[in-house]
Amino acid sequence: MAIHFSREQYAPLRSAYRQWWDGKLDRPIVPIETFGHPSAVECRGPLLSFTTAWDFSIDPREFVEAFDTAMDSHRWHGDAFPLFRTTPFGPGAMATFLGCTPQPMPYTVWFQPPRKDIPIEELHFEFDENNPYYRRVHNLFESAMDKWHGRVVVGMMDLGGILDVLQSFRGAENLLMDLYDEPDEVLRCVRELQEMWFLYFDKLNAILEGEACGYSHWYGLYHERPGYILQSDFSYMISPDMFKTFVSPELSSSADRLCNAVYHMDGIGEIPHLDTLLSIDGIKGIQWVPGAGDPSLQNWDELMGRILDSGKKLINLAQKPDGSPIDIAKDRQGQLYYGTRWFDASNMAEAQRYGDMYGIKVDV
Repeated sequence: MAIHFSREQYAPLRSAYRQWWDGKLDRPIVPIETFGHPSAVECRGPLLSFTTAWDFSIDPREFVEAFDTAMDSHRWHGDAFPLFRTTPFGPGAMATFLGCTPQPMPYTVWFQPPRKDIPIEELHFEFDENNPYYRRVHNLFESAMDKWHGRVVVGMMDLGGILDVLQSFRGAENLLMDLYDEPDEVLRCVRELQEMWFLYFDKLNAILEGEACGYSHWYGLYHERPGYILQSDFSYMISPDMFKTFVSPELSSSADRLCNAVYHMDGIGEIPHLDTLLSIDGIKGIQWVPGAGDPSLQNWDELMGRILDSGKKLINLAQKPDGSPIDIAKDRQGQLYYGTRWFDASNMAEAQRYGDMYGIKVDV
């Protein structure tokens, strides 16, 4: 194993996250990763990516070996930890387990349904142990555990939001019409897909149990027990009333089954649903993503203040250029989670200055 992170290093990490989730940490969660340290090994084999993940000519063990050697030059500081992300299987990849075909692109994966315009009443979702796409992910998880025995956290793949997966089968326009024309069928599909979601979630996590030093997912938060970042990108296109009918009941029941669930709120179209999201007790935090273009340049203090005032965590809060918290959150740092900051090992002083702002020691 080339990765420089011991089981003992998880103890302070676990303690910090536990205090943070419990509201007892007086600083944000601040992951810091440095790269470019001298390496004793050469990176071998293909790395897991959107274009390689579904390439069946590549054995999953090759992805594990390539990641292991690539990470020989990395170090983890503060609240960071080595995470093997399985995000490259694509957003909403559970669709492949249920009959869709992946179509890899350089920066994402699309999913093609078995046939076009399948009537919603004909859609039924069942577990297939021998589905080749499920077997590939299953084998990758096994390979990761065989290599690292839990010392590297294996991130849960992006299984997808429930309506997002259903959209892969029906298409956005058809599914929007279904909400009006076939609401009972939509709710039936939601129930079936939620059952499948947890079945796959539990089966993949079962591979990690016993030796895992922790759990994570496509966003990278650390969990002592299996947790997840829930989402419903499809809800960008629906009204608050429809959100309350078709989305929030599932989110609430799913959050109750997970360890410290958070929600990925993606784009201005989801702002009308914020009050409903804040009312769901099981959702412990909101990751606010303004979206591409002009929205990212606007001042979102009022929205972020609503999240903080609710008592929920604010995930990946924007920082000032020097890395310090923006003013709306400077007195509530214990509610904040910052995404990982990467620093080149040739300039460790910069990484140390960033860590010093939060009382985090960055070893040279």
